[in-house]
This record gives sequence, structure tokens and C-alpha cells, in this order.
Amino acid sequence: MGSLADDTIADLLEGPVKSKGGRSGNRARARRVVNYAPEVMVKITGNAKGADHVQSHLDYISRNGKLELEDEHGDMIKGKDEVRSLAKDWSQDQGKRRKNTRDTTNIIMSMPAGTEPRDVKNAVRAFAKRQFGQNHQYVMALHTDTDSPHVHLTVKCLGYDGRRLNVKKGDPQKWREAFAAELERRGVEAEATPRATRGVIKRGVSQVVRHIREKGQTPQVDQAKVREILEDFRDQRAGKPQRPRPWEDRIKERQTYVRKAWLTAAKDLNQSRDPEDQELAESIAAFVGSMPPMKTERHELQKMVVERLQRSAQTRQGREKGRAQDHQDER
Repeated sequence: MGSLADDTIADLLEGPVKSKGGRSGNRARARRVVNYAPEVMVKITGNAKGADHVQSHLDYISRNGKLELEDEHGDMIKGKDEVRSLAKDWSQDQGKRRKNTRDTTNIIMSMPAGTEPRDVKNAVRAFAKRQFGQNHQYVMALHTDTDSPHVHLTVKCLGYDGRRLNVKKGDPQKWREAFAAELERRGVEAEATPRATRGVIKRGVSQVVRHIREKGQTPQVDQAKVREILEDFRDQRAGKPQRPRPWEDRIKERQTYVRKAWLTAAKDLNQSRDPEDQELAESIAAFVGSMPPMKTERHELQKMVVERLQRSAQTRQGREKGRAQDHQDER
């Protein structure tokens, strides 16, 4: 019983981990996902271009030499002078380059609050050695100044073979899977489920952008989107048809499929006589019920713009009432 559920769950749980343990492995992983097992985070934060930029980034992740950097050999780089010496060595060996050549790829790897920082660092060390150690130099630094322990991994793009690191579209998800596997080897529960599989549409927002928004200001990255939203409002008032957004339609189609697939698996599992299957079916149904609404970042910005327009209108109305009252008092 449950073959349909197994196939559906296997399709939903993309990535190499999904095949581990076969049918029982898929169900075990589905159970972890719907019960909100800690999800690893792997994010490429950018690239350093040029000696000054490399120096600035290494200063940042080492907190100006106050934190140790660990290289691909396990050697420790301590203090401002050693960090700057490393940056100088990397910048002198740049190979053939163009003006905008990327000299480093900068990655953050983290786990939610409550994870032992030492386990995170050990897992990143093992991941980096497997992924980059054969051809690339790199350094890593553990940061524990936030609730989520995280490691900054900086990889020198120019490899020993003269080729440069080329990060492909699907690599970050593969790296998440590999990072989660290293944590599991150390007894740390970790998942690397694709965002879409968890019903998440919106991408993460950087802290800088979030802080600017919280101040009621509009970050530069939002300005073009806000202009587009205001144009939509003007089109609506003029009775013009809404402009097509095929990418949003595809997102909704994907999320509709994900929700239906989870519920199909739950329905199949619920027909099983195995109490564990029935319990998993209930957990899946609750998981789907708690998925975030199918709204993109544009929808969130649209709501923010509407709220600002309403506040502006209320302020204007208040001023007009105040002026009218003053005029009445004068009479």
C-alpha cells in the first residue's frame, strides 16, 4: 500500500537525498519536512572583483583580523597582517582577467538557531573539501554574532588548473543537499528541501533591504517595481486591461501542483492500515494548510504601496479638515 504516495513524495523531494533509503527513506524525509525539520541555508552573497575588493571582503569576514580564517589545508590565518598577506597573495595570482573578472565567490552557509556552531563549521569544512579542495583555494570563518550560526566560505575563483569557478544555476541547491548530508553525518537533523516544495514563493530578502523597508523608505531595488505598481493603478483607473505576467502564472501553477501532490500523497497514505502512514497523512494535510499564501514579492510591495497611499490620503484629508475648521473659526 502507498506506492502512489511513494512516487508522489519522491517527485516532490527533489535532489540526491530523496533516493536514500528508497521507499522508507522518502517517507522518513517527508515526515521531517512536514514536521519542519531545520532547513540549511546556502547563499551566494556575491563576488569580489579586484585586489581592493578581495581585501575588503576578507577584512569583513575576519572582523578585521579578530576572527580566525581557516584555509583549505586546515591552517589558521590570524590577525590583520596575515589576512592582508593572504589577500595580497590571491590578488598577485589572478591569471588572465578582464575588467569585471570575479576573483572570489562568497558563500554563506548556516543553520537555524539552536544548532551547535561547531557542528556547522565541521560540516562546512567537510563540504568545502569535497566540493572545492581538489582545485581551489578557499578560507572560511565561523560567525556566531546572530541567532543562526553561519560560516562565510570564500572561494578563490582561479583554480590550480587555470580555469575559473563557474557556478551553474542548480549548484546552490546541490550544495544545500551536500551540506545537509554532512550535518546528518554528524548527528544533526537537517533538510535541504527546495523552496517550492515547501510552498514558499518569495525569495529571501537581505537584511539591508529589510531594514530600509522597516524605516518606511524604498530601497533602490524596489523603486522600479514600485513604479510598475503605480502604473498598474493608473491603468486600472483608466479601465485598461491588466498587463500579462506569465512568470507569475507559472509560479501559481507550480504551487498549485505542489499542494495537490502533497494532498494526493496524504490521501493515499490515509488509506493504509499502518498507523504511521495515517499519522503522516495528517501531518501532510496540516503542512499544506499552513503553507504561505501564493503571493510574490510584487504582491507584498503592492500592499505596502497601497498602505502608503492610504496614509497619504488620510493625512491630506486631515489637513483639509483642519484648514476648513480654521476657516470656520475665523468666520
